[in-house]
Amino acid sequence: MSHHLYVISTFIHIIAACIWLGGMIFLILAFIPGIKNHPDKIDLIASVSLKFRPAGSVVLALLLITGIYQLEIRGVQWTWAYFTGSFFGKVAGLKILVFIGIVLISVFHDYYLGNLAIKAWKLNPEHASTQKLRNISRMMGRIGFLLAVLAAFLGVLMVRGW
Repeated sequence: MSHHLYVISTFIHIIAACIWLGGMIFLILAFIPGIKNHPDKIDLIASVSLKFRPAGSVVLALLLITGIYQLEIRGVQWTWAYFTGSFFGKVAGLKILVFIGIVLISVFHDYYLGNLAIKAWKLNPEHASTQKLRNISRMMGRIGFLLAVLAAFLGVLMVRGW
């Protein structure tokens, strides 16, 4: 394989990770606090979430494709022995599991739970079930964010070691 393709793949992987993490950081640090007392807060959150969803899906697909490509270039053997037999293998295996967790949480949060929470919030914002949905949605978003940070850290460990 061409070294140029590897460099391009790495670049795409890093940019995709920046978009994924950056989008979450923007929501956490700027957007949500910025609209805290806005009268149309529910509609704004729903709108922004729906606008970012396609980008998030594309970015996750790019991370999957470029991640597998980079592992192939590095000569990963897709065996249990490989993923348990060396530091790199263990970190790569953990990163794969973390990525699977990110995808599962994102799909559940973005396409199911988030939609339920928004609908309930619009219909009956003070109801206990609405509060519960919002809290679960918030917690899943935070877990997804922490997993994304962990994935970035594991990526650093894979290329730089400990």
